[in-house]
Amino acid sequence: MPKKKQTYEQALTRLEEVIDLMENGGPSLQELFDLYKEGIELTQFCAEQLNTIEKEVTVLRQTAEGIFIQIPLDAKDAQGGL
Repeated sequence: MPKKKQTYEQALTRLEEVIDLMENGGPSLQELFDLYKEGIELTQFCAEQLNTIEKEVTVLRQTAEGIFIQIPLDAKDAQGGL
């Protein structure tokens, strides 16, 4: 289960462990269910972290006048990949 101070990297490492346990560890049905729930929570945590970072990423674009401007990454996508 993700902790408030857990980093993306720590959550991703734990998610990989959970997947390995589910695939190779031979857990009981209840343990499988608990691991599945933890995996879903870790996946959501990682997705939220990526979305937060993505919103902060900007792209430099040079205008026709030679001036560089910053545009948010999602605005770049909305404008057809400028």
